[in-house]
Amino acid sequence: MVENTGTPVRSDSYRPVNLPEPVRVEENAAGLPLSVRLPRRQKITDVEDRWRIDDEWWRREPVCRLYYAVRLDSGQKLVLYKDMINGEWFKQGY
Repeated sequence: MVENTGTPVRSDSYRPVNLPEPVRVEENAAGLPLSVRLPRRQKITDVEDRWRIDDEWWRREPVCRLYYAVRLDSGQKLVLYKDMINGEWFKQGY
């Protein structure tokens, strides 16, 4: 059990979790991810799932992302997404 420290909770003490991190991804001609640099290059052996999110289209900065659940040659699972507006790649917690 966690001990109560008595410290009051403040709104500025919250931190976001699972923030996306920019990564370098090598793509094939069709735009599918082939490898990712984390910090060394790792080959993507399988794309297990793929989905697209288009949201907040009414805002100045809409969300348009193509997500991939991938498996690396090390066996690690990873979620990557490509920002379809600016073409940048990110990894996000699984």
